[in-house]
Amino acid sequence: MSRRSLTVFALLAMLGLAACEDSDEKAERFYQSGLSLLAESDMDRAAVEFRNVFRFDGEHEDARRQLAQILEAQGKTNAAYGQYLRLAEQYPDLADVRQALARMAIALQNWDEAERHGRRAIELAPEAPITQPIRVALDYRQAALDESAAKRTSLAEEAKQLLQADPIDLISRRLLIAHELYSNRPSAAILHLDAAIAQEPNELRYYVVKLQALQALQDDFEVEQLLQTMFKQFPTNETVQQSLITFYLHRENFDQAEAFLRNLAGEDTGETEGFVTLIQLIRQARGRDAALAEVERLIAANAEEPDNQRFYRALRASFDYENGNTQEAIAALQNILTDAPDTDQTRQIKGTLATMLLRSGNQVGGRALIEQILASDTSNVAALKLRAELLIQGDKAGEAIIDLRRALDQSPRDTSILLLLARAHERNGSIELQGERLATAVDVSNAGTRESLLYANFLLRNDRREAARTVLADARNANPTNVDVLGLSAQLALEDNALGLVRGIIADLQRISDEPRAPDLLQGLRSALLLQQDRVDEGLAILQQQAGSGGANTRAVYAVIQTQLRTGRVDEARTYLDGLLQGGNPDRELRRIDAALNVAEGNSGESETILRALIAEEPDYEPAITQLYAQLRSENRLDDASALLSASLTVNSEAPRLLALQARELERQGNIEGAIEIYETLYTLNTDNLIIANNLASLLSTFRDDPESQARAATVARRLRGTDVPALQDTYGWIAFQQGDLDEALAYLEPAAAGLPNNPLVQFHLGMTYAALNRNEAAQAALNQAIELAGPDTTLPQIARARDALQSLQNN
Repeated sequence: MSRRSLTVFALLAMLGLAACEDSDEKAERFYQSGLSLLAESDMDRAAVEFRNVFRFDGEHEDARRQLAQILEAQGKTNAAYGQYLRLAEQYPDLADVRQALARMAIALQNWDEAERHGRRAIELAPEAPITQPIRVALDYRQAALDESAAKRTSLAEEAKQLLQADPIDLISRRLLIAHELYSNRPSAAILHLDAAIAQEPNELRYYVVKLQALQALQDDFEVEQLLQTMFKQFPTNETVQQSLITFYLHRENFDQAEAFLRNLAGEDTGETEGFVTLIQLIRQARGRDAALAEVERLIAANAEEPDNQRFYRALRASFDYENGNTQEAIAALQNILTDAPDTDQTRQIKGTLATMLLRSGNQVGGRALIEQILASDTSNVAALKLRAELLIQGDKAGEAIIDLRRALDQSPRDTSILLLLARAHERNGSIELQGERLATAVDVSNAGTRESLLYANFLLRNDRREAARTVLADARNANPTNVDVLGLSAQLALEDNALGLVRGIIADLQRISDEPRAPDLLQGLRSALLLQQDRVDEGLAILQQQAGSGGANTRAVYAVIQTQLRTGRVDEARTYLDGLLQGGNPDRELRRIDAALNVAEGNSGESETILRALIAEEPDYEPAITQLYAQLRSENRLDDASALLSASLTVNSEAPRLLALQARELERQGNIEGAIEIYETLYTLNTDNLIIANNLASLLSTFRDDPESQARAATVARRLRGTDVPALQDTYGWIAFQQGDLDEALAYLEPAAAGLPNNPLVQFHLGMTYAALNRNEAAQAALNQAIELAGPDTTLPQIARARDALQSLQNN
């Protein structure tokens, strides 16, 4: 190397070192600035400075720790957790970081994460004071899962000692709250809850659990006092407001509930929002006429307030619409809009009218109003949402996404926009983006019920059970009395054999007194828990009690019969059901169950007699029709099944379930165009139906070659991307093949062919894809299989193509 080269090399090295030193200096400068701001209690600006550190040093341990602590102090738990998690990834042996992660995971009841970080914290610092409550909490949970009452009691005693040593130890405090409730000592739990509330007065869940404990004690006075305290502490929390109102309603104290809401609403001529809630209460407590009278009173009271009066007149029209007077309601809104100025309120009323028009089938009028609103206000959120929904239904998801992004810019915390975006991404086949939008909706809504259930179901459909469990755990914490959340959580827990969690949910349901669905779910879970433990007699006893002496709860009756059949107790099932059928006029659902039981007993003739009698009494009773149709087809009585279907469609020619069956029959008969016509009709009725969408796209892509049909098939099938259902994989993969995306096609058609090994068309699709990829040996094998499966008498045009393709491959 020449002297000049050495000089240049040395210079470059020095420049690199200088740049490195410069980055370190900048990182340190931002870090010191953050510390100074933190000393002045300016946490927001300090957080900004600590974030700036990472632009120059992404592994700055102290800056990330400071940022995590700030975020946690500000109540931004998820963000703080993320920063601690990054620290744990960069520096896996930091005991304090593992302790923080375990502490936060325990608070969130994310037990998998708590175990992961907590056990590591114990390894790193087994004697540290903060480690002790973490260890006890993890061991207590395991004892609960193991159903070890003695171990739980021993650990609770240890938690008491830890709490005496450190009265602000919330991990031990929460453990003792749970233990006292488990031990059926609500008064003792309340003492700990009061201490927790004093320590964290803005933590709603403590109040909610205390409320449940007081309800268990049936102390109505203290319940009311606590609800009023909760309202003062969380005055804008709608759940708290509703809980206080529900308390009054449950005790039929309508005057107190109404007075509470009138006080919230303010002057008659003031803001309208509070009066809407009041009117809803009056309707719930005193009926529609009383609510309508309140609306009329407000219309009169606002004679000098034209904007308010227009609003209440529109509300009156909504009452008419809900009462079935659609045209009168539409006419009233059109009259209100005749001389209304172009204001936000007017556009709101136009949005209401547009919704009525769309639901009544007037698509042209509804769309025209939406465009009017947007011509006046291009960023009107309600109109953008309405137009986006229409675009999604019309398979124009890309355009819908543009509208929804604009709406989200105006209203970033509107979860209905996020949920519509999730639907649009799903329709577009963007599963990852759909998941991101649903996750954001859960976050923005603070684990709202609807948002959490949608996201949890999305995760379950995509085999992400652990993530679904976490979402549901957060939803239970935020909505501890919501039966839908508890129900899905219990279902998942039963599937996972997490019996300790099932017992916890049962305990939650026992504390719910104002939800009519809770008792049924409670009894169902008690029974399921016993059956899961093979305690069949006890489980059946609960189910039979739930069903009632006359079998009024037919779902419970069906569960009894299913359980008895599953355990080989056919005679007992018959005896039980006959007892319910005796005397009077048995419920039609009981008679359907009787028909199903007869099939299980081998008496298909008796089953048919029962079902035909039901259909004769109610010719449009679809459940009996579809049950008999399936039975006839299972007996290979295809002509009888077709005759039943034709007769039923004569009675009800627009029944979607029957039309879907007819379309399948036409497919089997080779009348593809007739099947496509029916699927097009069904798809127009409900473009969200995944099965109809798949069947339509499959027929269009398989049996039509024109560009328009191929393009429509591709549009309809976009939502199938990411599916793991073989039939749907086949549809999506074949369309990808037709569009020339061979690698994408193969990624879907190989698992589809493995999942549907006896379907000749699926094997044909795979064989043609192999051939296009020049994988001739694999192509010949798949095409041969397609031809063999179809048989020598097939008239399928695809099999003729398979023979031609196979001949060509063999010649080459």
